[in-house]
Amino acid sequence: MKRLFSPRAGLIALLGGLPAWCMAASIGTVTITEGEAQLVRLAQRHAVVEGLRVQDEDIVRTGSQTRLLRLELADGTALDLGPDTELMLQPRAGGRFGERAATLYLARGWLKVSTGRDAVAGIASATSDLRQLSGTAVLRVAPGASLVFVESGQASVAEPQATQEVALADGDAVVRRGRDAASIARRPPADLLQGLPRAFADSLPRRAARFQARPSEPDAGEPVTYADVAPWIDGEPALRTLALARFAARATDRAFRAALVAGLRSHPEWDRTLFPEKYRPKPVVVVQRTEAKPVSLDGVMTWPVDHTAAREDKTETMR
Repeated sequence: MKRLFSPRAGLIALLGGLPAWCMAASIGTVTITEGEAQLVRLAQRHAVVEGLRVQDEDIVRTGSQTRLLRLELADGTALDLGPDTELMLQPRAGGRFGERAATLYLARGWLKVSTGRDAVAGIASATSDLRQLSGTAVLRVAPGASLVFVESGQASVAEPQATQEVALADGDAVVRRGRDAASIARRPPADLLQGLPRAFADSLPRRAARFQARPSEPDAGEPVTYADVAPWIDGEPALRTLALARFAARATDRAFRAALVAGLRSHPEWDRTLFPEKYRPKPVVVVQRTEAKPVSLDGVMTWPVDHTAAREDKTETMR
């Protein structure tokens, strides 16, 4: 009897009909949620729940009243987010930026990183990059100031555009204020520790194993607004390049487009997407010149000539 249905073919067909995020590989799991948090995947916004698996380029954002959000990555690294914090996991960007942000890019807020067996390859931000951490560190990115504090272990820190790294050990901190150069301190300044999440003082056990068999699925989600992704559209050049490719389809939304146009000076690379007619090839106008033809008088009416005056002149001459 001929088999009409192949289990393998059926599985392939089923997978082919799933959304792109279902096919992407997971890099970690949300294991603790104490307060509101959102996840932006591709161009959709979802609510964050415990057991939700995260992927490359997921944007995770916590609310102003969130006490703690924990992500546990596949290599055993734990990421604790405090209130009003936003980051992008493993941005896929070529060149040096990809190395800088191999683990994540911290746009704002509080982050505590505790490595697993393998050192964290790179945590980037607009002001300083934490590289090769082996241990635990606390980072803060605030308006006009930033802090990297190595609580335990070893790490190296560098300016975003610098090649030279500074080695840090237990208790060392790197502080940057405004446009001033970064400085190293033996202990973090008290003012930059104000608002430190209380949960950061606790050593919490890993919980990823309990969600391994039954992970949570993201909700249906809804399209992102401009405000949802403005920090990435207006970020440093490498981030803006990622944002353009990722959110270009949202430019068809009237409100999203209006916000893009209003802030175009902050993201000039969107000009081609917003006004494609400016970049279309101009039509070539071909002017055909024809040679002038000699004028022919054939068939033109001739007027009768009055010979009276000529005869009178001739008679006068003979006299």
